[in-house]
Amino acid sequence: MTTEDVPDYYAEFGIDRAASADQVSRQLDRAFRTWSSRASRAPDTKRRREAEDKVALVSEARKELLDTDRRPAYDRRLDQARRHARVPASAPKSQPQPQPQPTLHVRDWVGHARRLMNEGDGEGALYELRQAVHHDERNGEAWRLLGALHAKQGQLSDALQEFQRALALLPRDALTHSLTAQVWEQLGDHVKAVPWHLRAVELAPADVGLRIAAADSLYRVERYDEALGHYERALTERPGHDGVRNQIGWIWLRRAERAMVWHPARERYVIAAAGSAPTVTHCVDQGLAVGASDGVLRDQLTTYRVHASEALGRTWRWYKSMGPVMGVCAALMLVLPAPLVVLPLAGFFGLPIAMGVKPRWQHTCNELPPHQRPQT
Repeated sequence: MTTEDVPDYYAEFGIDRAASADQVSRQLDRAFRTWSSRASRAPDTKRRREAEDKVALVSEARKELLDTDRRPAYDRRLDQARRHARVPASAPKSQPQPQPQPTLHVRDWVGHARRLMNEGDGEGALYELRQAVHHDERNGEAWRLLGALHAKQGQLSDALQEFQRALALLPRDALTHSLTAQVWEQLGDHVKAVPWHLRAVELAPADVGLRIAAADSLYRVERYDEALGHYERALTERPGHDGVRNQIGWIWLRRAERAMVWHPARERYVIAAAGSAPTVTHCVDQGLAVGASDGVLRDQLTTYRVHASEALGRTWRWYKSMGPVMGVCAALMLVLPAPLVVLPLAGFFGLPIAMGVKPRWQHTCNELPPHQRPQT
């Protein structure tokens, strides 16, 4: 409904002239849901267009009635138009003024979809985006948003197809590459997600968020060296980022574990080679130096440091091979004359001690199954 050339939004949507902004917003939301639903279920093109025009009118009404500066001006224009409409036919008419040519209204489907997504109305946003790609199949942003919405709803195969449509139109869009990587991660294929994350970083090297996402992806597939490089670069941009510091610490812990061996009986990593101790110590120092805030990580690094410092110390352990040696010495003590008993007696005690005193790492290595012992 219009008064001359000023649309009367109050009459059109049943809004009281004195309604507050909140009341106006609720009434317009109700009208939007009604007409967008009718548009999606319209039996023919004519009725769908009528419903779409109503949806567009709701959008225009929002601009005028929900803006505290524009609403009083709109009210004045509306009152002026109403007064003009009531002028008697006999009243002198002013000279006709040239009217501006009407322009073709193009609905901002994507803009409405973004607003609805922010408000949590996924179904409404889905309708807007479907209309966007229906009216313009070359709208890459609409395809990307449609894919993001389907990914959020768990429709992952649809999301991948829509991201591919978006990339065909926007091949250098870093965000679409990152969103595609996230879908592969949702599907459990972390290996396939990595190149998508790396391509996103390549396209937007200044985006720290994309770089951290790529580093996380590399970490999940145990490409620790590459992940460390990206984390360290991100840390130069965001030096106070605790999450990045913790991830760097975890990478140094994993490096320490690579220099160790899993002990099946103790159910933990152990040092079973002389060269492993300094490597573990170095990794622990690097991991602690970054200033990680994760208490579990710091405790684990500290434990590995203790293990590394103890690994080179010597201690005594009993071995089965000592038994036959002691048996031979005992037999000699029984058969030899008294003056010669001193030698087998010394061997009885001294040889087991000599055989059992070794560095701790050597004892640990001897405990391991043969196939798990480090190659010397």
